[in-house]
Amino acid sequence: MMKRYLIIFIIILLASASLHAVQSSESGGLTPKKLETEQLPDLNIPRYGHCTFFVNGELTVIGGHTTGFVPTATAEYFSGGTWHTVQTVYAHDFGIVVPIKSGKVLALGGANEPLGIGQTYPAEWYDPSTHTFEGFGCMDMKRSNFSATEIDSGRVVISGNWYSDDCIELFDGHSTFVRVKEVAAKRSCPYILRTAKDNVMIFSSLDTKHTGGIRPDSIIVDQLWDEPFHAPLLDEWRPLAYDIPRISDFCFIGDEAAGDYAYLLPVKNAENQIGFVKTCGTDFSLLSTICAVPMMFQGDSIQYHFPVVDRKRGRGYLVGFNRQSKQVYVLRVDYTENPAPLTLYYTDPLLNIGLCWPILNDDGNLILAGGLDNSNYYPLKSVVVLRVNPDAPLLAASASFPWQWMGIGLAIVAAFIVYLIIRTRKATQCKDELVEEVSKANETENPTVSAISVADGELLQRVCQLMEEQHLYLNSGLKLSDVATTVGCNRNTLSACINNLRHCSFSQFVNTYRVEHAKQLLSQLGTHASEVWMESGFANETSFFRTFKAIVGMTPSEWKSRNQL
Repeated sequence: MMKRYLIIFIIILLASASLHAVQSSESGGLTPKKLETEQLPDLNIPRYGHCTFFVNGELTVIGGHTTGFVPTATAEYFSGGTWHTVQTVYAHDFGIVVPIKSGKVLALGGANEPLGIGQTYPAEWYDPSTHTFEGFGCMDMKRSNFSATEIDSGRVVISGNWYSDDCIELFDGHSTFVRVKEVAAKRSCPYILRTAKDNVMIFSSLDTKHTGGIRPDSIIVDQLWDEPFHAPLLDEWRPLAYDIPRISDFCFIGDEAAGDYAYLLPVKNAENQIGFVKTCGTDFSLLSTICAVPMMFQGDSIQYHFPVVDRKRGRGYLVGFNRQSKQVYVLRVDYTENPAPLTLYYTDPLLNIGLCWPILNDDGNLILAGGLDNSNYYPLKSVVVLRVNPDAPLLAASASFPWQWMGIGLAIVAAFIVYLIIRTRKATQCKDELVEEVSKANETENPTVSAISVADGELLQRVCQLMEEQHLYLNSGLKLSDVATTVGCNRNTLSACINNLRHCSFSQFVNTYRVEHAKQLLSQLGTHASEVWMESGFANETSFFRTFKAIVGMTPSEWKSRNQL
């Protein structure tokens, strides 16, 4: 008996050592650190395409679109432990905000219609001292998915656009927008980095939508007052591309008072290796690090958030969201040291977390507010603190809790109890129906069907509940093993269950949900069949059209024409 235990112990040690070796390889020699998180109260409105920032000491969000991919003409600020909603003059979905040194906030442009279509001109001021908005004018060019940066005396440089023309324009800080010059290359969501008190350079990884599907050979850098130039380093190391507007000063690492205009940017080479570039004026240099960026922080499943720097502590952060594992990774680089140390953090799987602007608070922690997981039609409203500086006090604990909210809290608890009772009754009813179905199946002469058990019915019920409540089918990379792990069984058991009760494969089972979701999108005005396949969880357009016709008996366009609202 002792000998058997010893053998088992040795096997466990060997397996542990092997796992550690794999993790060490994937993490590039770094030991990933567990990152604690803190949940703040949810936003009042789910939103994506919004801007997040601190102003007047308050965490604030402006604009974006909400459920149904509809622009929302609202803003919210966090005060007293809760979110307060404010009406804006205009909607700014994929617009830009610029906190001005005067204390006010400039809000500009955005999509003109639901579904992120078109561009707009409007400009308005937000006064954080009164929490009010005031419209005052319009830009020289209507824009969405663009960038803006304040230079001297409150003037603001604006450039970039989405599927449309582009130019460089200048806001005088009061009410006037003036076109300065044309751009050498059309860009969306570019970096606009200050190179001097009154000058900037403008660049980004050129999107294939502006280059006929062909990757450009080099990146041309525009300047506000000077001629465009070619930065050779960017031929090999391309800036990470983003489809959400950005505040470039979030990655400023220089000293404005000393005339040092420097930034830290994440880049990627042809082998998809992540690195960091420092800019100083118009000079570009690759940051030397103690080791390569870990493999587990790279790959097609990672969505990268916009970079943020903590100048007080000399740290830069790049946040990555793994769409498959639902984990957040944070890569920290201590850029003041040479070579710069790297630290990799990871979280447990997090629900309702996705792509959005990270924002740094005064305590040195990162905050994610709202954002996008799988679909623009279902943005998020959760707010999470990534505690990269764990010594800072908890935000939720330090926020005041008004006693008058206790009654509301009790009411919510009571409503939740009622919901659980109703849900339990519904689950019991569903279970009875499945038992009846299984009993009928057992009466047949088919030996495969007669082997169906009540346990299979309960298992299928749990899977259907997951699909309907968590919309797992929207993940194009969803695997049988992923669902099996979630419901606590092996993949063979789950596959047999679906085959026996639904008489189809796992892939066919999931695709029925995807097709029903696609129908909902197609029934909405303004949508086209070619636009909904990605939002419905299909891996590609060909698979979408083939599966839709196989299940529905007609093409998406034919179905849409017969069912148009």
